[in-house]
Amino acid sequence: MGMDPNTDEFNSQFLEAVDAKAAWFNSSQLPKIQEDYRLHFTCINNLTEALEKRGLITADPYKKDKKITNVQKIDDSPFSETDRNQKLGIRLGDYQAMLDYICNYVKFTTDYLNMDKIKRLLDFNASFNWQNLTANSPKMNTQALASCIAQLRTGAQQLQIAMISDSITKARTSIEEINVTLKELAIFQRESYKGEIRRKVFTSGKINPEKRNSTASYVAEIKRVFPDCMGKRFYSAELVEELVNEEISPKKDELRRAALSKISIEEKKQEKVENTVDTHSIIMETVRILGSLHEQYDIVLAKITTNNKILQSSRNTFKDKILRLIRQVFGMSEPEIDYTISIMDSKTQTSRKEKLNFTEFVNNLSKRTKYYATIAQPNGAGYVRINSQEEKVILDFVNKQLAENGRLHVVLTALDNFFKATAPATEKSKIKGIKMELTSLKNILVKANQARAEYIAYIEEREQMKRLGITNE
Repeated sequence: MGMDPNTDEFNSQFLEAVDAKAAWFNSSQLPKIQEDYRLHFTCINNLTEALEKRGLITADPYKKDKKITNVQKIDDSPFSETDRNQKLGIRLGDYQAMLDYICNYVKFTTDYLNMDKIKRLLDFNASFNWQNLTANSPKMNTQALASCIAQLRTGAQQLQIAMISDSITKARTSIEEINVTLKELAIFQRESYKGEIRRKVFTSGKINPEKRNSTASYVAEIKRVFPDCMGKRFYSAELVEELVNEEISPKKDELRRAALSKISIEEKKQEKVENTVDTHSIIMETVRILGSLHEQYDIVLAKITTNNKILQSSRNTFKDKILRLIRQVFGMSEPEIDYTISIMDSKTQTSRKEKLNFTEFVNNLSKRTKYYATIAQPNGAGYVRINSQEEKVILDFVNKQLAENGRLHVVLTALDNFFKATAPATEKSKIKGIKMELTSLKNILVKANQARAEYIAYIEEREQMKRLGITNE
């Protein structure tokens, strides 16, 4: 039997389709599932943080010591109810660490994601059954997580319940979309493997055409020349037989059409999706996060007030004593205190001297702290008043507060450095640093900024949908 005259034509058509499908995956689908993994990671972080705060799980103390070199499924072996908090804490920590590895170290390309890596990702994705997150699940991890989330909802504020539901929904849909794409990629990789044989083996000139007279002899011939043409590529007897059947089987035309169908690119029509996201709740969550600054500011106020007293008491000349006595006798208020601090410009990395009216600064910070306490809880007077405003007004408020607190953070950092540097050697040990509080304040501002960014993203998406005429409003 001679060479099929249609083989070259089909090879060309098939390889062109393989290349087009690979380009489609690399430019569109694989970047999308990387973003889905990042979204899933964010949702898991939110849920884990909430569970830890309520004491429903215990964080793994050795989490940072674990090294990850490959994607693998999370342990799902049984554990007792008494061990649930600790075991689930460890497994959620492992799940977070693996997601972090996937988001930052896995290359989302067709060259990198071979069949083994696809299988590893699919197995990992099944670590928790997000599609059926119930306490009756036969999977230990899913069962334990569902029970903890049920407890988390109990007694939670309405806003937190909404956050929990939103995180679970997004965790489920992101994994669903990832799995669909990975399974489609697995089908493509099988066809791509056959395409590689067509590209390297069939065009090598090493195949004896006379061996095409039967499936067994043709398979044996391909296997013979495979190492020379394909290098260290693994040999798949199953896929080679599929390929041979596409070449010499009586049903080869049908098989070829099926193969082309598997690697065709179907453009999915954009569906109209009702926007059910409560953007008002999202921007109000940003307000609540800003309100939580009051706890750290309370501590900061106490420390800088103490530091100021230490600094002022060290200035104890005879003249200072007389002036203090006169003020006490006549009931006069203490004079305002000015300090010269060094402000660091983060853009230019240069510092400049700036005069700070410490008395005024402390008074303003005290007022801000008390106000933030009223917006930290949904039943607070400040929160209720802001909640009644339009979203645009609330966003303006959030923008202003973020800017002011960013500036305040810079000033407090400079003031902390000033107290440490200026205090007399005999008093330095008494100065109370605020580095930990500054870090906590920074983290809260970052979290608030992320919530604001999420709100803006939803608003922009909604406006874009309107411009495209895709809306249910």
